[in-house]
Amino acid sequence: MTTTDKARKTNTANTNKAQKAHVKALDKCINYSEKLRLMVLEVLREESGRELNNEARFNGTEFDWETHNIQFRADYSDTPLKELMRAARILYGLNDMDAIRARRAKHRGIRNERIARSEIGAISNSQYVDEDADVDDEIDDLE
Repeated sequence: MTTTDKARKTNTANTNKAQKAHVKALDKCINYSEKLRLMVLEVLREESGRELNNEARFNGTEFDWETHNIQFRADYSDTPLKELMRAARILYGLNDMDAIRARRAKHRGIRNERIARSEIGAISNSQYVDEDADVDDEIDDLE
């Protein structure tokens, strides 16, 4: 086999591999009911984490969010939507999908505020070391 033949064979193999690996964009997307299930799962993860974090703070112990997140997702990642909705209703009074959407929006808002505060803090630490008091006042205004 010549070098040219080997090159053609390699190119053909690569082309076939690329064709087999192609998946249409919509086929990669999850269906709407699965998106709802994942949203409920994340709301429950956040709510349970907040509850356990508050309990730990009250008891003077540490709460590890990262461990909680990993364990929660491992424990409940295959739980059907109906069971997750039942837990949301019983544990947190979230009676329907609208209440869950509202709670998700609240969580996102809190997260965005926390990120904004940490960005302000990072800027103050790196650029405005002498003006810490002014930055603290700005952060207090955001809260």
